[in-house]
Amino acid sequence: MIRFRGVVQYETGELVEWQAGSAAMVRWEEHAARHGWPAYDGNRPQTMTAFLAYCALSILEGFEVWLGSVVDVDGNPTPEMLESAAAQGVELGEVVPPTLQGASDA
Repeated sequence: MIRFRGVVQYETGELVEWQAGSAAMVRWEEHAARHGWPAYDGNRPQTMTAFLAYCALSILEGFEVWLGSVVDVDGNPTPEMLESAAAQGVELGEVVPPTLQGASDA
């Protein structure tokens, strides 16, 4: 199962939690194809993260219009971002540390 999560910070200062799965990835693939981009070449990680958040939040306006009201889309929230979000009533849980190099090779 594919899962992504993070926080969107709007120009108003509002923080909104988002969680996405494979359906959002399908929409990303379609969006990338419409623009003639390879979906997973690693060259647009910020665009992909923002698009996943956009899909997860079920935004009705166009992606570019929505992005105009966004300051940051975080797909890997730090402890500081979690504290700030919690202060606004957004609970994300704990940050999952990255897998150490070679740990999955065992």
